[in-house]
Formats: sequence, structure tokens, C-alpha cells
Amino acid sequence: MSKRTLLALTVGAAGALLLGYCIYYDQKRRSDPNYKQKVRERRQKSNRYATPHSMIVEGDPNRRIANDPFELPDHEIVQHYFQNEIKMGEELFRQGKLDEGLIHLANATMLCAQPVALMEAMKVALPDRIYNMLMQKLPEVNTQTLFAQGIGVDVPLD
Repeated sequence: MSKRTLLALTVGAAGALLLGYCIYYDQKRRSDPNYKQKVRERRQKSNRYATPHSMIVEGDPNRRIANDPFELPDHEIVQHYFQNEIKMGEELFRQGKLDEGLIHLANATMLCAQPVALMEAMKVALPDRIYNMLMQKLPEVNTQTLFAQGIGVDVPLD
């Protein structure tokens, strides 16, 4: 028997063993009495991580999100929303819509657990003009978020 034939048989046997192993454990997993319940729970959990429709702002970036992302129970949902805000900001910049893109980046900054580090990274990544515009936009977005949450402080007018 040549080495090539022996190698082919060895690879074939290993493949057959791997396939048998997969079939055996798949059958064992499916025969679990709680299998369907576990699948349903996993699907519900994965659907929970999808962006809620109340958080999606179609066409109007100035519209505040209905759900408060700071009160979301799951860190992964907040992280997903943060990444979505960054992507939206970048896309709007590419389209030349600077003001709308700045609002999304400001929202992302407010969600970030380490905003100082994020701002340092943005200072390196963004042109100085856009970074300065973002710095001016942050207090405005912060105030809008506080009023949207009902935390706004009444300032007496003279």
C-alpha cells in the first residue's frame, strides 16, 4: 500500500468519525425533553438583542429615541445601539450631512462607558473642524437628553 493511499484512508476514516460524532451528539441534543423550550428561549433572547423599533429614528436624526438607552437592562443592547449610532454618524458624514452625523456621534458619546477615551480616539480620527463641531454639539445633545428624560431643570427667566 502506498503512502498516498494510506493517507487517503486515514483522512476518510477521520472524516467519517467526525461525521458520526456530529450525528450522535445532534441526535442526543434533539432527544432532550427540554430541547424545544431551550430553542424558543434562545430565539426570544436573540430577538431581544435586535434594535427596538422605538430606538430607530428613520429620516429624522433630531428626533430623540423613545426608550431611554441608559435604562436598558442589557449591556449588549446598549452596545448594539452605540455601534449603530457610530455607523449612522459615519454614513451621514459620507453623504455630506455633517449636522445629522454629529448628532449621532454625540448620542454615541453619551452612551459610551469611557467617553474620554472615545473623544481622544475621535480627536485623532476626525478632522479638527468636525471634532470642534462635535465638542460644541455635545452639551446641546446632553441637554436634549435630560429634557427628554424629564430631568430638565427649570431655569427662572428674568
